[in-house]
Amino acid sequence: MTDIELIKWCEEEAKGKKYITFTEDIFLSLSLAQSELIVKKFGSNTLLMLPEKEISFFNWLKEQAPEVWDDLWGNLEIGEELYTVAIGFLPKLLEKARGFPICDLLNSDNYYFTKSHIITPESEMMLDSVKERFMAHQPLTIGQLLILEISVAPIDIWRFAYNHNLKIEDVKKAVENLVEDKVLIHLNKAEHLAAFVE
Repeated sequence: MTDIELIKWCEEEAKGKKYITFTEDIFLSLSLAQSELIVKKFGSNTLLMLPEKEISFFNWLKEQAPEVWDDLWGNLEIGEELYTVAIGFLPKLLEKARGFPICDLLNSDNYYFTKSHIITPESEMMLDSVKERFMAHQPLTIGQLLILEISVAPIDIWRFAYNHNLKIEDVKKAVENLVEDKVLIHLNKAEHLAAFVE
């Protein structure tokens, strides 16, 4: 689909409703440049229905951490559609291992991390060691794997647990240990994380 055809398709899809639902085929075919074009064209006037992979993740989250799911989705206004987000998130959703970031919880602690949260000399030493272990195909602890993932791209612990089939409590314990070891800074309030959301 050309860029012009894609924009026309989006305009048709959004008619009569406030959001766009991409078919799985169209979503998987989108390039980063096309997603940015869509964001520029539709701006803040249009929402996006999360793709199937994201809906599967959030259904898992509802079972595993209902308080977090409720913080995100429990206060929908009448007429709002479940699992719709600002179209500006479309480029983020194209990242296969990341997706919609959980970084603005109001009633639960946030566990969203970026490379900027790895800032002490101890952090860099551990990261270098973890990279060597990874390259040598040696097993990694949950904390080591988390630090490695954070160094690659921002991630929250729920997505990390989901991607690696881990228990959320085990990942929280790993974060606690990393903070105690001065490897990771944990900012758990949404207002403190706002500057780190890319």
